[in-house]
Formats: sequence, C-alpha cells, structure tokens
Amino acid sequence: MPSRTRPSWLPRLFALLLAVVAVPAALSISAFLTDQPIRPGQRSPRTVLAPDLIRVADPGATDRARREAANAVAPLVAADPEAQAAIVQNVRDAFAAVRDVRAAGGDGRRASLAEQREALAERLPTLDGAGLQLLVNLDDDELEQVAAEALSVAQQLARQPIPAARVDEVADEQLSNELAVRAFPPGVAALAIEPLIRGALRPTVVVDEAGTAAAREAAAAEIAEVTRTFAPFSVIVSAGEVVDDVQYAALRQRGLAGTVPWREVLRAIVLAFVVTATVCGYLRAYRTRVWRSTRRLVLLALLFVGFTLVVEGMALLAPSPASGWGYLVPVGAVAMLATILFDPPIGVLAAVPASAVVAFAYPGESGVVAFAAVASLVSVPFVSRLSARGDLRRAAWQSTLAYVVLAGTFAAVFDDPDTVRLALLSGLLNGVVTAMLVNTSLPFLETTFGIVTATGLLDLADRNHPLLRELEQKALGSYNHSIMVSTLAERAARAIGADGLLASVAALYHDIGKVRRPWFFVENQFGIANPHDDLTPEVSAVIIQEHVTDGIRMAQTFRLPPEVVEGIATHHGTTLVSYFHRKALQAARRGDLVDDEHFRYKGRKPASREMAILMLADCCEGASRAAAQHKRNLSAQDLETIVRGLVAERVDDGQLDESALTFRELAIVTESFIETLVGVYHPRIAYPDPVATPPPAPAPDPAAADR
Repeated sequence: MPSRTRPSWLPRLFALLLAVVAVPAALSISAFLTDQPIRPGQRSPRTVLAPDLIRVADPGATDRARREAANAVAPLVAADPEAQAAIVQNVRDAFAAVRDVRAAGGDGRRASLAEQREALAERLPTLDGAGLQLLVNLDDDELEQVAAEALSVAQQLARQPIPAARVDEVADEQLSNELAVRAFPPGVAALAIEPLIRGALRPTVVVDEAGTAAAREAAAAEIAEVTRTFAPFSVIVSAGEVVDDVQYAALRQRGLAGTVPWREVLRAIVLAFVVTATVCGYLRAYRTRVWRSTRRLVLLALLFVGFTLVVEGMALLAPSPASGWGYLVPVGAVAMLATILFDPPIGVLAAVPASAVVAFAYPGESGVVAFAAVASLVSVPFVSRLSARGDLRRAAWQSTLAYVVLAGTFAAVFDDPDTVRLALLSGLLNGVVTAMLVNTSLPFLETTFGIVTATGLLDLADRNHPLLRELEQKALGSYNHSIMVSTLAERAARAIGADGLLASVAALYHDIGKVRRPWFFVENQFGIANPHDDLTPEVSAVIIQEHVTDGIRMAQTFRLPPEVVEGIATHHGTTLVSYFHRKALQAARRGDLVDDEHFRYKGRKPASREMAILMLADCCEGASRAAAQHKRNLSAQDLETIVRGLVAERVDDGQLDESALTFRELAIVTESFIETLVGVYHPRIAYPDPVATPPPAPAPDPAAADR
C-alpha cells in the first residue's frame, strides 16, 4: 500500500490561517470593547468613559428630592376643643368618683376605707392600690384642694397644642414639672394625680389634611430638576454593572451605546485576507526560503499578530489620535524585528501590512498612516548590518531621531499645528518603546523559533560561553585550532560577501564534541602516549567520527541555533578519516578488502557557502598546523600547495556539490586562506640554543630582521 505523504502546502496553511484569523480577531478587540451594544436594565458588557463633560436629567433623583422636600413640611394642625375639654372632664370625673365612694349611704353610714378603696378601684383602673389608698385617706378639705390643683394642671396641659406623636413626650416632660410646683400632700402627686392626668391626656390638635397636602405640593414644586454629571474621563458605566436609565441616556447622548460589532469583524477579515495574499505572493516569488519554512511563516505571522495587539491597545488607551498620540505607534519595531530575524527585503515588506493595520485602527488619520508607512521603511537600514552590540544601540538612537522628525513633519502637514509639540514627544517615546520591544522580544523569538540572528551570533561569539569554556579547559589544542579556523572562515566569507559572523561562530563550535575524549586527538596529546597505538584503525576511526555526533548532541542540549549545529554536522562532510583509512589499507592482507564507508564521517555535505568555507578552513588549518610542527619555517609556496591540494581534494570528492559556492568564489576563498595562513606560519628566525656554548658571532646580516 503506498504511503500517504502530507501535501507541501499543508504546513503553510497553519501560518496563513494564523494571519487570516488572529489578525482580524486582534483588530476586532476594540469593536467588541467599545461598540458592543449596551441596554438599560442589563449588565454592561464593557466599561465606558466620558469623552467630555456630560449632563443628563435624572428623573429618579428629581422625584426623590421632591419627595424629601414634601416630607420635610410639617403637617398643618388645628386645635381640637373637644379633646381639650375631654382632658379636663376626665380629671373632674375622677374626683367626682372619689366623692361618690366617700359619701354616706341612704342609712347615713359612710363606707369603710377598705370598702371605699375597693369601690374606687373599679372606677379608676389607672391607679394602683397605693394611689387609691392615698385618695381615700384624704379628708374632705384636702380632697377638694387636691382636686382643684389637679384640674388646674389638666387645664394647663389641655391648652397646649399636643399632636398625637407628642402625647407621651408632653406627659414625660411637662407633667412632672407642673406637679412639682403644686402643693399636694405627700405621695399624692406621684401616686395618684400623675397617673390620673397621664391617663386623661390625648392629642389636642387635628391635622389639616387639605392644607398639609397643598403646602407639601408647593415645597416639591420649588425643587428644580436634578441632573447627573459625568466629568471628562470619568466612568459612565463599569463592565458588569446594571445600566440605569440615566447612564443609558448619557451613553446615547454621546453615541456610546454601541452597535453590533460583527460588521467591524467582517471588515477586518477582508483586510487580513487581502494583505496576507499580497505577502504570500511576494514570499512565494522572491523569498522562497521563507515561503518553504513553516517555522519562519509562523514567526512572521506572529510578528504581525503581536503588532496588531499593540496597535489596538494603544487605540483603546488613546482614542483620539488627532491629538498627536497616534504617532506613538511602534511601527518601526515590527520592521526592525523582520529585518533582523529574516532579511532587509522582508523588513521592507513588513511596511505593507503594518501600515494597513494602522490605517484600520486609526481611520481618517492620514498623518498617522503616512508616519507608519515611512517610519517602517526608514527603520530597515538601521539594523540591516549588525556586526556588534554597539550597532543595535546606535540603531536605537538613530531611529528615535528619525521618528521625532517624521512625527513632527507629518503632524504639521496633515494635522492641526497645535498637535506638533505632542507629536514630537510621541515620536521620542516611540523610539524608546521600539528599542524596548526589539531588545526584549528578540532573544525570546530567536530561542523559541531557532532563528539565528546577528545579535544571537554575537552572544555565541563570546568566549565565555559555557561550551567554549569547556572546550578550552578540556581540549586546549582543539580550542586554539577552533579560534584559528574561525579567523580563516570569517575572512574568507567576508571576501565573497557571505555571512562572516555566521561562519566565524560556527567555526568556534565545530569541534566541541572533542571534549568527550580529547586525548584521542593529536592536538590535545601533550606529554602522553597516543592512545590510538593500542587500537585497530577501525576502532580509532569510529572514535574520531564520533566527535561530530557528540558535538551535535551537545549543541542541541545548549540550544544552539540550527545554522551553528549545521556547521558541526557538515565540517567533515562525508570525507574519509584518511589517516586510519591508509593505516587499515597498509594492515590489510593481500586480497582483503577495506570497507571505505566504515571510515567515512557520518555527517552530511555542506549546503551553504558559509558551511562549505568552514569545511575547507578546518582541513586547511589542521594540515598547515601539522606541517608546521615538522618544518619550523613554512614558505608561502608550501602553504599554497597544502591549501590548493586540500581544496582540490574536497572538490574531487564531491563534498562541495550541494553548496552554493561558485568556482570564482572558491578561488577567492582559496586566496584568502593562503593569505591568512602565511600571516600565521610565516618564516621565523632560528634563534641559537641559550644553553649551548655559542659559536663565534658572525658578521651581522642586514637581511636577518626580514626573515
């Protein structure tokens, strides 16, 4: 059954969908946050700030204020003569009852005190036994005096306007005072008179319902309509809050109640589709390396998604770009990142979708859109040739200066002249924000997507990297060899216009696998026997070959960029371990066959100019170093013979068949190697042994200083 292979376009589909779906989703954030409809009586889906001062009539608050004013009017009352008379009459009736029980019966006999008290208890239930006893104990004169004083107190209280709510209050406050200034026998006032009058008290006034209603209506009519004020940038309604009628009226007054946001979503989808199709067409035609790499397409799509999120966030925070804050959009950041992570043409291409996103987020703001287009293009040259950390810092201040000039210029041309000053400040802050975004996101993107950039290579070129420190400590000879190969590769790559920094860094790490067993390599055998003397050529060849696979594993453990790992995997290609191959041929018996494949490296042939240069630099430096150990002074002719011979050998073996090196470039690389090696292994003066007795000094040779 034939195997099913995944279509070549399927991996790219994910990146394209990311751009077509995520970018419109990001562009629609403001639509859902600022245009989602708000309805009264329901919870608000978003928080809305007042763009300026808003005043709205508040019917509910007006009704409450008028009710409070009406309730503050005291009820209008009128005197109740019947109630006043009833108070006095009740007190008079009480003493009439006392007289009745004290009077003699038909037989002329007066009832006993106990009988009087019992009869009086039935007629005066408000009095207790002590009060009743005091009344029946009074003689006739005392009774009449007490009755007169009690009626005087009752009349005094009855003449006062006592509303129903103040009956108890009047009894508590005034009755005791009135009784205190009267002459009553001991205990009578407190135990008899006070309970009698308190029981007789009642309201002496009645409420004038009609008058009270009229007065309250007049008080309510004097209250003006209450309005609710929303200060500029204050919260009209918060997300999740139930919207009342006044808040809704304020939203509608300024057109903030929102609409259905799906129309904005549809517009964003159309824009994203058109822009994505344009970018894909350009990549497919002119940048096939990016078009064929799913990883790079996803990275490019994420750059634009992230930029869209930043633009939308700024649009929400500064809803009025015409004020000058629109020039704060860090459009240069996406252009710089695209240039560093890919190449300058991709950085220029980034100006198209970046400008489209800004135009969508800030409709009608010609100055901001023009600034976005020009600023993104201007940013590309600043980071096109990074070869040192200082280059990135220089790009930061140069771009900042450019943004200030561009923001001021476009604000003066397209916007109100009053906004120029704020636009200049926005341009300055734009440069700062751009530098922060580039410097903080670049290492993360490099590591996550395995993209090698100039800044990442500069970090790897630091000799304090753990892998290089380990190589120096465990395999000093291999370390020195790597340093020399790095110099050879960098000079040769620069000579043909290749990436000298990549070639140099790959050369520094190409032999890190030798730290596993450094003593098996001749450059690290200081004062020890060669361990290969006790091994067969087949075993020795395997040990030598394994430094490539060991190096690949170490590089992947330390997450080195794929391009650097490629240098480790291809620096020997599929060449023979020639020394042990010849040794195996010499040891083979007549008729025995030697398996050449066993002695070939298990790597792969270099596929780029930089990796091809690394392969040639490695073998040329190693052979030149070995020749220099046998012959103190190597002439330029000797070095040229070594280099040309090794280059021809690699060409004849087909090791460069998959690289992009042309014959002209190969000739330039060869001349660069020869020039560099002559500068290292130039002829030196053979100084005499200081221990031996020197022979008679010959006459000075004028040419000795030139040797």
